[in-house]
Amino acid sequence: MNNKPFENTFFAKNRYIMWIILVFIFGLGLVIRFYDLTDLPLDFHGTRQLHSALIARGMYYQKLESAPEWQRDMAVQQWKAEGLIEPPVMERLTAFTYALVGHDHLWIPRVYSILFWMLGGVALFLLIREMIGIDGAFIGLIYYLILPYGAIASRAFQPDPLLTSLLIVSNLAIVKWLKYNNWKWAILSGILGGLTIFVKATAVFFIIPVWIGLVFLKIGLLKAIKMPKLWVIGLLTVLPYALFHIYGVYITGLLTSQFALRFFPNMWPDPVFYLRWNGELSSVVGFEWFLISLLGVFLIKKREHRVMMIFFWIGYFIYGMTFPFHISTHDYYQLPVIPFVAIGIGAGAELLFRNIKGNKYVLSVVVLGVLLFGITIKAWDVRVTLKRMDYRQEQVFWEELEDVLGPAASVVGLTHDYGYRMSYWSWITPENWMTTGDIEYRELAGQEIDINTIFQEQTAGKDYFVVTLFGEFENQPQLKDILSNYPVVAQEDEYIIYDIRK
Repeated sequence: MNNKPFENTFFAKNRYIMWIILVFIFGLGLVIRFYDLTDLPLDFHGTRQLHSALIARGMYYQKLESAPEWQRDMAVQQWKAEGLIEPPVMERLTAFTYALVGHDHLWIPRVYSILFWMLGGVALFLLIREMIGIDGAFIGLIYYLILPYGAIASRAFQPDPLLTSLLIVSNLAIVKWLKYNNWKWAILSGILGGLTIFVKATAVFFIIPVWIGLVFLKIGLLKAIKMPKLWVIGLLTVLPYALFHIYGVYITGLLTSQFALRFFPNMWPDPVFYLRWNGELSSVVGFEWFLISLLGVFLIKKREHRVMMIFFWIGYFIYGMTFPFHISTHDYYQLPVIPFVAIGIGAGAELLFRNIKGNKYVLSVVVLGVLLFGITIKAWDVRVTLKRMDYRQEQVFWEELEDVLGPAASVVGLTHDYGYRMSYWSWITPENWMTTGDIEYRELAGQEIDINTIFQEQTAGKDYFVVTLFGEFENQPQLKDILSNYPVVAQEDEYIIYDIRK
Protein backbone atom coordinates (compact mmCIF):
# COMPACT_ATOMS: atom_id res chain seq x y z
CA MET A 1 0.00 0.00 0.00
CA ASN A 2 1.41 3.39 -0.97
CA ASN A 3 1.22 6.04 1.76
CA LYS A 4 1.72 8.91 -0.68
CA PRO A 5 -1.97 9.55 -1.53
CA PHE A 6 -2.63 9.93 2.20
CA GLU A 7 0.47 11.90 3.20
CA ASN A 8 -1.62 15.01 4.06
CA THR A 9 -4.19 13.09 6.06
CA PHE A 10 -4.50 12.74 9.82
CA PHE A 11 -5.51 9.09 10.21
CA ALA A 12 -3.68 7.52 7.29
CA LYS A 13 -0.18 8.96 7.40
CA ASN A 14 1.03 5.63 8.71
CA ARG A 15 -0.67 2.61 7.20
CA TYR A 16 -0.09 0.44 10.27
CA ILE A 17 -1.68 2.96 12.62
CA MET A 18 -4.52 3.38 10.11
CA TRP A 19 -5.26 -0.35 10.14
CA ILE A 20 -5.00 -0.52 13.93
CA ILE A 21 -7.58 2.27 14.25
CA LEU A 22 -9.87 0.60 11.72
CA VAL A 23 -9.65 -2.77 13.45
CA PHE A 24 -10.36 -1.08 16.79
CA ILE A 25 -13.45 0.74 15.45
CA PHE A 26 -14.91 -2.34 13.78
CA GLY A 27 -13.96 -4.56 16.71
CA LEU A 28 -15.68 -2.27 19.21
CA GLY A 29 -18.71 -2.04 16.93
CA LEU A 30 -18.97 -5.83 16.95
CA VAL A 31 -18.39 -6.16 20.70
CA ILE A 32 -21.17 -3.77 21.72
CA ARG A 33 -23.60 -5.50 19.34
CA PHE A 34 -22.76 -9.02 20.42
CA TYR A 35 -23.08 -8.14 24.10
CA ASP A 36 -26.06 -9.97 25.68
CA LEU A 37 -26.66 -11.68 22.34
CA THR A 38 -29.01 -14.38 23.62
CA ASP A 39 -31.52 -12.08 25.33
CA LEU A 40 -35.01 -12.19 23.80
CA PRO A 41 -35.76 -9.77 20.93
CA LEU A 42 -37.92 -7.47 23.02
CA ASP A 43 -35.35 -4.73 23.53
CA PHE A 44 -36.28 -2.92 20.32
CA HIS A 45 -39.82 -2.79 18.90
CA GLY A 46 -40.76 -6.26 20.11
CA THR A 47 -43.97 -6.30 18.07
CA ARG A 48 -42.09 -5.88 14.81
CA GLN A 49 -39.41 -8.40 15.73
CA LEU A 50 -41.89 -11.05 16.88
CA HIS A 51 -43.81 -10.60 13.63
CA SER A 52 -40.69 -11.77 11.79
CA ALA A 53 -39.97 -14.42 14.43
CA LEU A 54 -43.41 -16.00 13.94
CA ILE A 55 -42.94 -16.07 10.18
CA ALA A 56 -39.47 -17.62 10.42
CA ARG A 57 -40.63 -20.22 12.96
CA GLY A 58 -43.56 -21.19 10.74
CA MET A 59 -41.25 -21.65 7.77
CA TYR A 60 -38.94 -23.79 9.89
CA TYR A 61 -41.65 -25.90 11.53
CA GLN A 62 -43.39 -26.56 8.22
CA LYS A 63 -40.75 -29.18 7.42
CA LEU A 64 -39.84 -30.13 11.00
CA GLU A 65 -41.05 -33.72 11.20
CA SER A 66 -39.79 -34.12 14.78
CA ALA A 67 -42.27 -31.49 16.06
CA PRO A 68 -45.73 -32.59 17.32
CA GLU A 69 -48.33 -32.29 14.58
CA TRP A 70 -50.44 -29.76 16.51
CA GLN A 71 -47.38 -27.57 17.06
CA ARG A 72 -46.33 -27.77 13.43
CA ASP A 73 -49.84 -26.85 12.29
CA MET A 74 -50.03 -23.98 14.79
CA ALA A 75 -46.65 -22.57 13.70
CA VAL A 76 -47.67 -22.62 10.04
CA GLN A 77 -51.06 -21.06 10.82
CA GLN A 78 -49.41 -18.25 12.78
CA TRP A 79 -46.96 -17.68 9.92
CA LYS A 80 -49.73 -17.46 7.33
CA ALA A 81 -51.82 -15.19 9.58
CA GLU A 82 -49.04 -12.60 9.57
CA GLY A 83 -49.72 -11.71 5.98
CA LEU A 84 -47.20 -10.06 3.68
CA ILE A 85 -45.59 -6.70 4.43
CA GLU A 86 -42.43 -7.05 2.37
CA PRO A 87 -40.55 -9.99 0.84
CA PRO A 88 -39.57 -12.29 3.74
CA VAL A 89 -35.86 -12.18 2.95
CA MET A 90 -34.64 -12.12 6.56
CA GLU A 91 -37.24 -14.67 7.59
CA ARG A 92 -36.28 -17.14 4.84
CA LEU A 93 -32.60 -16.76 5.64
CA THR A 94 -33.32 -17.30 9.33
CA ALA A 95 -35.53 -20.35 8.74
CA PHE A 96 -32.84 -21.86 6.52
CA THR A 97 -30.29 -21.37 9.31
CA TYR A 98 -32.69 -22.81 11.90
CA ALA A 99 -32.82 -25.95 9.78
CA LEU A 100 -29.01 -26.09 9.55
CA VAL A 101 -28.44 -25.80 13.30
CA GLY A 102 -31.55 -27.81 14.25
CA HIS A 103 -33.12 -25.21 16.55
CA ASP A 104 -35.02 -21.94 16.29
CA HIS A 105 -32.62 -19.82 18.36
CA LEU A 106 -33.80 -16.20 18.28
CA TRP A 107 -30.22 -14.94 18.42
CA ILE A 108 -29.60 -16.25 14.90
CA PRO A 109 -31.43 -13.46 13.05
CA ARG A 110 -29.80 -11.00 15.44
CA VAL A 111 -26.39 -12.17 14.22
CA TYR A 112 -27.46 -11.68 10.61
CA SER A 113 -28.66 -8.13 11.28
CA ILE A 114 -25.40 -7.28 13.02
CA LEU A 115 -23.29 -8.68 10.19
CA PHE A 116 -25.32 -6.81 7.57
CA TRP A 117 -24.89 -3.56 9.50
CA MET A 118 -21.14 -4.13 9.84
CA LEU A 119 -20.81 -4.82 6.11
CA GLY A 120 -22.66 -1.56 5.59
CA GLY A 121 -19.94 0.05 7.68
CA VAL A 122 -17.27 -1.21 5.28
CA ALA A 123 -19.22 0.20 2.33
CA LEU A 124 -19.81 3.48 4.16
CA PHE A 125 -16.08 3.92 4.82
CA LEU A 126 -15.36 3.39 1.13
CA LEU A 127 -18.23 5.69 0.11
CA ILE A 128 -17.14 8.58 2.33
CA ARG A 129 -13.51 8.12 1.29
CA GLU A 130 -14.61 8.36 -2.35
CA MET A 131 -16.88 11.37 -1.84
CA ILE A 132 -14.97 13.33 0.80
CA GLY A 133 -11.66 11.89 1.98
CA ILE A 134 -10.19 9.35 4.33
CA ASP A 135 -10.27 11.49 7.49
CA GLY A 136 -13.96 12.15 7.01
CA ALA A 137 -14.43 8.43 6.37
CA PHE A 138 -12.97 7.58 9.79
CA ILE A 139 -15.23 10.04 11.63
CA GLY A 140 -18.32 9.03 9.65
CA LEU A 141 -17.59 5.37 10.36
CA ILE A 142 -17.21 6.03 14.09
CA TYR A 143 -20.58 7.78 14.15
CA TYR A 144 -22.27 4.97 12.20
CA LEU A 145 -20.87 2.13 14.34
CA ILE A 146 -20.89 3.68 17.82
CA LEU A 147 -24.16 5.68 17.74
CA PRO A 148 -26.16 4.12 20.64
CA TYR A 149 -29.49 4.00 18.80
CA GLY A 150 -27.88 2.40 15.76
CA ALA A 151 -26.09 -0.16 17.93
CA ILE A 152 -29.41 -1.32 19.43
CA ALA A 153 -31.43 -1.09 16.21
CA SER A 154 -28.84 -2.99 14.18
CA ARG A 155 -29.54 -6.10 16.31
CA ALA A 156 -33.23 -6.19 15.42
CA PHE A 157 -34.96 -9.02 13.57
CA GLN A 158 -36.53 -6.87 10.88
CA PRO A 159 -35.51 -5.85 7.36
CA ASP A 160 -34.33 -2.35 8.28
CA PRO A 161 -30.68 -3.14 9.14
CA LEU A 162 -30.33 -5.00 5.83
CA LEU A 163 -32.14 -2.18 4.03
CA THR A 164 -29.77 0.43 5.50
CA SER A 165 -26.71 -1.59 4.56
CA LEU A 166 -27.93 -2.11 0.99
CA LEU A 167 -28.75 1.58 0.71
CA ILE A 168 -25.12 2.40 1.47
CA VAL A 169 -23.81 -0.19 -0.98
CA SER A 170 -26.14 0.98 -3.75
CA ASN A 171 -25.00 4.58 -3.30
CA LEU A 172 -21.38 3.43 -3.42
CA ALA A 173 -22.17 1.74 -6.74
CA ILE A 174 -23.73 4.98 -8.02
CA VAL A 175 -20.61 6.93 -7.08
CA LYS A 176 -18.43 4.35 -8.83
CA TRP A 177 -20.61 4.53 -11.93
CA LEU A 178 -20.34 8.33 -11.98
CA LYS A 179 -16.56 7.94 -11.76
CA TYR A 180 -16.02 5.23 -14.39
CA ASN A 181 -19.24 5.32 -16.47
CA ASN A 182 -18.84 1.69 -17.54
CA TRP A 183 -21.24 -1.23 -17.91
CA LYS A 184 -19.90 -3.03 -14.85
CA TRP A 185 -20.94 -0.29 -12.43
CA ALA A 186 -24.12 0.46 -14.37
CA ILE A 187 -25.31 -3.12 -13.93
CA LEU A 188 -24.15 -3.28 -10.31
CA SER A 189 -25.83 -0.01 -9.36
CA GLY A 190 -29.06 -1.19 -10.99
CA ILE A 191 -28.98 -4.61 -9.31
CA LEU A 192 -28.13 -3.18 -5.90
CA GLY A 193 -30.75 -0.46 -6.16
CA GLY A 194 -33.35 -3.02 -7.18
CA LEU A 195 -32.36 -5.36 -4.35
CA THR A 196 -32.61 -2.51 -1.82
CA ILE A 197 -36.14 -1.60 -2.91
CA PHE A 198 -37.06 -5.30 -3.01
CA VAL A 199 -36.01 -5.77 0.62
CA LYS A 200 -38.24 -2.88 1.70
CA ALA A 201 -40.23 -0.75 -0.70
CA THR A 202 -39.73 2.46 1.27
CA ALA A 203 -36.18 2.51 -0.13
CA VAL A 204 -37.72 3.90 -3.32
CA PHE A 205 -37.87 7.30 -1.59
CA PHE A 206 -34.10 7.28 -1.10
CA ILE A 207 -32.93 5.77 -4.40
CA ILE A 208 -35.19 7.19 -7.11
CA PRO A 209 -34.80 10.88 -6.05
CA VAL A 210 -31.01 10.51 -6.18
CA TRP A 211 -31.20 9.29 -9.78
CA ILE A 212 -33.70 12.03 -10.67
CA GLY A 213 -31.33 14.64 -9.28
CA LEU A 214 -28.38 13.23 -11.21
CA VAL A 215 -30.36 13.05 -14.47
CA PHE A 216 -31.60 16.64 -14.31
CA LEU A 217 -28.69 18.42 -12.63
CA LYS A 218 -25.60 16.42 -13.65
CA ILE A 219 -26.25 14.39 -16.78
CA GLY A 220 -29.03 16.33 -18.47
CA LEU A 221 -32.42 14.93 -19.48
CA LEU A 222 -31.84 14.78 -23.24
CA LYS A 223 -28.44 13.17 -22.84
CA ALA A 224 -29.81 10.72 -20.27
CA ILE A 225 -32.57 9.60 -22.64
CA LYS A 226 -29.92 8.59 -25.16
CA MET A 227 -27.84 6.60 -22.65
CA PRO A 228 -28.49 2.83 -22.81
CA LYS A 229 -26.74 2.38 -19.45
CA LEU A 230 -29.32 4.53 -17.70
CA TRP A 231 -32.19 2.56 -19.24
CA VAL A 232 -30.61 -0.66 -17.98
CA ILE A 233 -30.06 0.87 -14.53
CA GLY A 234 -33.70 1.99 -14.41
CA LEU A 235 -35.01 -1.43 -15.47
CA LEU A 236 -32.86 -3.33 -12.98
CA THR A 237 -33.84 -0.90 -10.21
CA VAL A 238 -37.62 -1.21 -10.57
CA LEU A 239 -38.01 -4.77 -11.90
CA PRO A 240 -37.55 -6.88 -8.71
CA TYR A 241 -40.12 -5.06 -6.62
CA ALA A 242 -42.45 -4.59 -9.58
CA LEU A 243 -42.63 -8.38 -9.98
CA PHE A 244 -43.17 -8.83 -6.24
CA HIS A 245 -45.89 -6.16 -6.28
CA ILE A 246 -47.70 -7.92 -9.13
CA TYR A 247 -47.44 -11.21 -7.23
CA GLY A 248 -48.59 -9.72 -3.92
CA VAL A 249 -51.42 -7.55 -5.21
CA TYR A 250 -52.81 -9.15 -8.37
CA ILE A 251 -51.98 -12.86 -7.92
CA THR A 252 -52.24 -13.60 -4.18
CA GLY A 253 -53.83 -10.37 -2.93
CA LEU A 254 -51.68 -10.60 0.21
CA LEU A 255 -50.22 -7.11 -0.19
CA THR A 256 -53.45 -5.18 -0.63
CA SER A 257 -54.02 -4.65 3.10
CA GLN A 258 -50.59 -3.05 3.47
CA PHE A 259 -51.68 0.08 1.63
CA ALA A 260 -54.49 0.85 4.08
CA LEU A 261 -54.10 3.30 7.00
CA ARG A 262 -50.82 4.68 5.70
CA PHE A 263 -51.48 8.07 4.10
CA PHE A 264 -52.72 10.88 6.37
CA PRO A 265 -52.45 14.23 4.54
CA ASN A 266 -54.74 15.75 7.17
CA MET A 267 -51.69 15.75 9.47
CA TRP A 268 -49.72 18.11 7.22
CA PRO A 269 -51.17 21.43 8.47
CA ASP A 270 -50.68 20.47 12.12
CA PRO A 271 -47.47 21.95 13.63
CA VAL A 272 -47.46 19.17 16.23
CA PHE A 273 -46.79 16.65 13.44
CA TYR A 274 -43.51 18.38 12.53
CA LEU A 275 -42.49 18.69 16.18
CA ARG A 276 -43.06 14.96 16.69
CA TRP A 277 -41.20 14.17 13.49
CA ASN A 278 -38.26 16.23 14.69
CA GLY A 279 -38.45 14.47 18.05
CA GLU A 280 -38.23 11.04 16.42
CA LEU A 281 -35.37 12.11 14.17
CA SER A 282 -33.49 13.72 17.04
CA SER A 283 -33.90 10.63 19.24
CA VAL A 284 -32.23 8.54 16.54
CA VAL A 285 -29.41 10.67 15.10
CA GLY A 286 -29.16 13.59 17.52
CA PHE A 287 -30.55 17.00 16.51
CA GLU A 288 -27.16 18.74 16.56
CA TRP A 289 -25.57 16.00 14.44
CA PHE A 290 -28.47 16.27 11.99
CA LEU A 291 -27.90 20.02 11.54
CA ILE A 292 -24.14 19.54 11.18
CA SER A 293 -24.73 16.85 8.55
CA LEU A 294 -26.99 19.16 6.53
CA LEU A 295 -24.33 21.87 6.52
CA GLY A 296 -21.73 19.25 5.68
CA VAL A 297 -23.49 18.49 2.40
CA PHE A 298 -22.32 21.84 1.03
CA LEU A 299 -18.72 21.07 1.96
CA ILE A 300 -18.60 18.13 -0.46
CA LYS A 301 -16.32 19.13 -3.35
CA LYS A 302 -17.80 17.31 -6.34
CA ARG A 303 -21.08 18.66 -7.66
CA GLU A 304 -22.54 15.24 -8.51
CA HIS A 305 -21.92 14.05 -4.95
CA ARG A 306 -23.60 17.15 -3.53
CA VAL A 307 -26.55 16.52 -5.83
CA MET A 308 -26.82 12.95 -4.56
CA MET A 309 -26.91 14.08 -0.95
CA ILE A 310 -29.33 16.96 -1.54
CA PHE A 311 -31.75 14.71 -3.36
CA PHE A 312 -31.43 12.03 -0.70
CA TRP A 313 -32.73 14.57 1.81
CA ILE A 314 -35.46 15.65 -0.61
CA GLY A 315 -36.46 11.99 -0.86
CA TYR A 316 -36.45 11.72 2.93
CA PHE A 317 -38.81 14.70 3.18
CA ILE A 318 -41.18 13.14 0.61
CA TYR A 319 -40.96 9.86 2.54
CA GLY A 320 -42.00 11.58 5.74
CA MET A 321 -44.88 13.44 4.11
CA THR A 322 -46.09 10.19 2.54
CA PHE A 323 -46.07 8.35 5.89
CA PRO A 324 -46.73 11.19 8.34
CA PHE A 325 -48.15 9.01 11.09
CA HIS A 326 -45.31 6.50 11.02
CA ILE A 327 -42.50 9.04 10.59
CA SER A 328 -43.72 10.90 13.67
CA THR A 329 -44.38 7.86 15.89
CA HIS A 330 -41.99 5.06 14.78
CA ASP A 331 -38.34 5.89 15.44
CA TYR A 332 -37.02 3.07 13.25
CA TYR A 333 -38.48 4.85 10.21
CA GLN A 334 -35.44 7.14 10.65
CA LEU A 335 -32.91 4.29 10.52
CA PRO A 336 -31.87 4.77 6.83
CA VAL A 337 -30.89 8.34 7.69
CA ILE A 338 -28.00 7.29 9.97
CA PRO A 339 -25.36 6.64 7.25
CA PHE A 340 -26.25 9.86 5.43
CA VAL A 341 -25.90 11.87 8.62
CA ALA A 342 -22.52 10.14 8.93
CA ILE A 343 -21.57 11.37 5.44
CA GLY A 344 -22.42 14.98 6.32
CA ILE A 345 -20.51 14.74 9.60
CA GLY A 346 -17.60 13.23 7.69
CA ALA A 347 -17.56 16.21 5.34
CA GLY A 348 -17.36 18.62 8.27
CA ALA A 349 -14.63 16.55 9.92
CA GLU A 350 -12.61 16.45 6.71
CA LEU A 351 -12.61 20.25 6.54
CA LEU A 352 -11.60 20.45 10.20
CA PHE A 353 -8.65 18.08 9.78
CA ARG A 354 -7.49 19.93 6.66
CA ASN A 355 -7.28 23.21 8.56
CA ILE A 356 -6.14 22.10 11.98
CA LYS A 357 -2.86 23.76 13.06
CA GLY A 358 -0.27 23.01 15.70
CA ASN A 359 2.35 20.50 16.73
CA LYS A 360 1.40 17.29 14.94
CA TYR A 361 2.39 15.02 17.81
CA VAL A 362 0.47 16.99 20.41
CA LEU A 363 -2.51 17.24 18.06
CA SER A 364 -2.43 13.51 17.43
CA VAL A 365 -2.51 12.74 21.12
CA VAL A 366 -5.28 15.27 21.82
CA VAL A 367 -7.51 14.27 18.88
CA LEU A 368 -7.13 10.54 19.45
CA GLY A 369 -7.67 11.03 23.17
CA VAL A 370 -10.88 13.00 22.60
CA LEU A 371 -12.16 10.44 20.09
CA LEU A 372 -11.27 7.52 22.35
CA PHE A 373 -13.05 9.17 25.28
CA GLY A 374 -16.18 9.85 23.22
CA ILE A 375 -16.24 6.38 21.69
CA THR A 376 -15.78 4.74 25.09
CA ILE A 377 -18.62 6.73 26.67
CA LYS A 378 -21.04 5.91 23.85
CA ALA A 379 -20.05 2.25 23.78
CA TRP A 380 -20.56 2.06 27.55
CA ASP A 381 -24.02 3.65 27.12
CA VAL A 382 -24.95 0.79 24.80
CA ARG A 383 -23.65 -1.78 27.27
CA VAL A 384 -25.60 -0.19 30.15
CA THR A 385 -28.80 -0.14 28.07
CA LEU A 386 -28.49 -3.80 27.15
CA LYS A 387 -27.47 -4.79 30.68
CA ARG A 388 -30.44 -2.96 32.17
CA MET A 389 -32.94 -4.89 30.04
CA ASP A 390 -33.22 -8.64 30.59
CA TYR A 391 -36.24 -10.27 28.98
CA ARG A 392 -35.44 -13.93 29.56
CA GLN A 393 -38.13 -14.27 32.23
CA GLU A 394 -40.73 -13.20 29.67
CA GLN A 395 -40.50 -16.58 28.00
CA VAL A 396 -41.03 -18.31 31.36
CA PHE A 397 -44.07 -16.15 32.13
CA TRP A 398 -45.83 -16.76 28.82
CA GLU A 399 -45.12 -20.49 28.93
CA GLU A 400 -46.67 -20.63 32.41
CA LEU A 401 -49.67 -18.68 31.17
CA GLU A 402 -50.20 -21.39 28.57
CA ASP A 403 -50.59 -23.87 31.43
CA VAL A 404 -53.13 -21.59 33.16
CA LEU A 405 -55.28 -21.11 30.05
CA GLY A 406 -55.02 -24.70 28.88
CA PRO A 407 -54.21 -26.07 25.44
CA ALA A 408 -56.06 -24.66 22.44
CA ALA A 409 -57.72 -21.91 24.52
CA SER A 410 -59.72 -19.40 22.50
CA VAL A 411 -58.64 -15.98 23.74
CA VAL A 412 -59.20 -12.26 23.26
CA GLY A 413 -56.32 -10.31 24.75
CA LEU A 414 -55.20 -6.86 25.72
CA THR A 415 -51.65 -8.10 25.98
CA HIS A 416 -48.08 -7.12 25.25
CA ASP A 417 -46.95 -6.60 21.67
CA TYR A 418 -50.42 -7.09 20.18
CA GLY A 419 -50.56 -10.66 21.45
CA TYR A 420 -47.32 -11.70 19.78
CA ARG A 421 -45.68 -12.78 23.04
CA MET A 422 -48.63 -15.04 23.74
CA SER A 423 -48.56 -16.38 20.18
CA TYR A 424 -44.84 -17.12 20.26
CA TRP A 425 -44.28 -18.53 23.75
CA SER A 426 -47.77 -19.63 24.86
CA TRP A 427 -48.63 -21.22 21.51
CA ILE A 428 -52.03 -19.53 21.71
CA THR A 429 -53.10 -17.13 18.96
CA PRO A 430 -55.24 -14.45 20.61
CA GLU A 431 -57.72 -12.11 19.01
CA ASN A 432 -56.02 -8.80 19.75
CA TRP A 433 -57.95 -6.04 21.53
CA MET A 434 -57.07 -2.50 20.43
CA THR A 435 -54.96 -0.16 22.53
CA THR A 436 -55.93 3.49 22.96
CA GLY A 437 -53.29 4.31 20.35
CA ASP A 438 -54.93 1.93 17.88
CA ILE A 439 -58.30 3.56 18.53
CA GLU A 440 -56.87 7.05 17.94
CA TYR A 441 -55.12 5.82 14.80
CA ARG A 442 -58.38 4.54 13.32
CA GLU A 443 -60.27 7.66 14.33
CA LEU A 444 -57.57 9.71 12.59
CA ALA A 445 -58.34 7.71 9.44
CA GLY A 446 -62.02 8.63 9.78
CA GLN A 447 -63.30 5.34 11.20
CA GLU A 448 -66.05 5.29 13.81
CA ILE A 449 -65.27 3.15 16.87
CA ASP A 450 -68.13 1.51 18.81
CA ILE A 451 -66.56 -0.36 21.73
CA ASN A 452 -69.68 -2.39 22.57
CA THR A 453 -70.12 -3.61 19.01
CA ILE A 454 -66.44 -4.44 18.63
CA PHE A 455 -66.47 -6.35 21.93
CA GLN A 456 -69.44 -8.46 20.86
CA GLU A 457 -67.83 -9.22 17.49
CA GLN A 458 -64.39 -10.10 18.87
CA THR A 459 -65.54 -12.20 21.81
CA ALA A 460 -68.14 -14.25 19.95
CA GLY A 461 -67.24 -17.92 20.49
CA LYS A 462 -64.20 -17.11 22.64
CA ASP A 463 -63.37 -18.57 26.04
CA TYR A 464 -61.32 -15.95 27.85
CA PHE A 465 -60.39 -12.29 27.85
CA VAL A 466 -56.79 -11.89 29.05
CA VAL A 467 -55.34 -8.61 30.29
CA THR A 468 -51.61 -8.09 30.83
CA LEU A 469 -51.41 -4.41 29.82
CA PHE A 470 -52.82 -2.85 32.98
CA GLY A 471 -51.99 0.73 31.99
CA GLU A 472 -54.00 0.33 28.80
CA PHE A 473 -56.77 -1.39 30.74
CA GLU A 474 -57.06 1.60 33.07
CA ASN A 475 -57.20 3.93 30.06
CA GLN A 476 -60.23 2.09 28.66
CA PRO A 477 -62.98 2.48 31.30
CA GLN A 478 -65.67 1.35 28.86
CA LEU A 479 -63.91 -1.97 28.38
CA LYS A 480 -63.51 -2.33 32.16
CA ASP A 481 -67.23 -1.75 32.63
CA ILE A 482 -68.09 -4.42 30.07
CA LEU A 483 -65.71 -6.99 31.58
CA SER A 484 -67.02 -6.32 35.09
CA ASN A 485 -70.06 -8.36 34.04
CA TYR A 486 -67.91 -11.48 33.60
CA PRO A 487 -66.28 -13.66 36.29
CA VAL A 488 -62.53 -13.54 36.93
CA VAL A 489 -61.15 -17.08 36.74
CA ALA A 490 -57.52 -16.24 37.50
CA GLN A 491 -55.70 -13.15 38.69
CA GLU A 492 -52.07 -12.45 39.54
CA ASP A 493 -49.87 -9.35 39.59
CA GLU A 494 -49.07 -9.93 35.91
CA TYR A 495 -52.49 -10.82 34.48
CA ILE A 496 -56.28 -11.01 34.82
CA ILE A 497 -58.27 -13.68 33.03
CA TYR A 498 -62.01 -13.22 32.50
CA ASP A 499 -64.33 -16.08 31.54
CA ILE A 500 -66.41 -14.72 28.65
CA ARG A 501 -68.15 -17.97 27.67
CA LYS A 502 -71.42 -16.88 29.26
